[in-house]
Amino acid sequence: MPTPFKVGPANVYVFTDGPVTLIDCGPNTWAAGNALRPGLAELGLVVEQIARIIVTHAHPDHFGLGPRIHGVSGAEVFVGVHDLPKISGTRDMYATGALLMEVGIPLDELLQWGRDAPRDLDPKMEELTPIHPGDRFGFEGFHLEALHLPGHTSGHICMLEPERRVLFAGDTLISHITPNPILEPTPEDPTVRRKSLIEYIRTLDVLLSLDLEEVWPGHGEPILDPPALIAGIEQHHRERTEEVALLLAADGEPRSGWELARRMFPGLEGFDNYLGVSEVVAHLDLLEEEGRAASFERDGVVYYRGTAKDPSRAQ
Repeated sequence: MPTPFKVGPANVYVFTDGPVTLIDCGPNTWAAGNALRPGLAELGLVVEQIARIIVTHAHPDHFGLGPRIHGVSGAEVFVGVHDLPKISGTRDMYATGALLMEVGIPLDELLQWGRDAPRDLDPKMEELTPIHPGDRFGFEGFHLEALHLPGHTSGHICMLEPERRVLFAGDTLISHITPNPILEPTPEDPTVRRKSLIEYIRTLDVLLSLDLEEVWPGHGEPILDPPALIAGIEQHHRERTEEVALLLAADGEPRSGWELARRMFPGLEGFDNYLGVSEVVAHLDLLEEEGRAASFERDGVVYYRGTAKDPSRAQ
């Protein structure tokens, strides 16, 4: 399915055996809508036959067409319990804004992002069914089991076919990019920032334990050697953590996540800076967990400095 985002096309998986089911459904654009109908037609289906949509996570390239499909077919739309408020519109977006200001992003920058955001790409929908870990979705001759695997988002759901060890992974595993550890509140307390990368590293451990044969991602080609990809992702995050540590130690001055992100990703513009600061702050969390960085608050902004345990600062 085409998307207007830099990540490129999004994968939509269609299950024809039993209730016609989609895993993800693409963005709310005319291009995606025009791609859906001929794609279904190749399988002898029409949109009106879709009975269920399983949304892996609440990002617009994965759920955007959900309200339109529901309006045509009455399809039941399932979303992970922690991501459901993002689609229903019940999540307090001001909470995310407050956390972004806490990492040092200026208010006028946030306001500009809000003005530039295309509203039609983030449709809201009230008729949603929550997915809980362990929920099963039956088909003719097999079933899929819901796994809660947070990291990219707090409520990210993957669907496992347990007999053949096949995983439909959304954005948890992608062969050509590493999923961004999105900066957002915890589901339990909107005033507390989620440690997204720490969650994701734990998710990678869970994925290794599943002994997967194949992974079908939300973007790109199928993954036929999941352990090798997971090892590469872990290596990437180790290297990125060292980059952030060196950047933090460069002038010896405490820096906010926003200041470090602007230095690490100077070419980013507009909303892409949200992804950049998410990346940097997530790796600062790892440095803090390892005792290599410490944070403190000043005038409502959190600043970081390296510690003596940081080898980049050793004399």
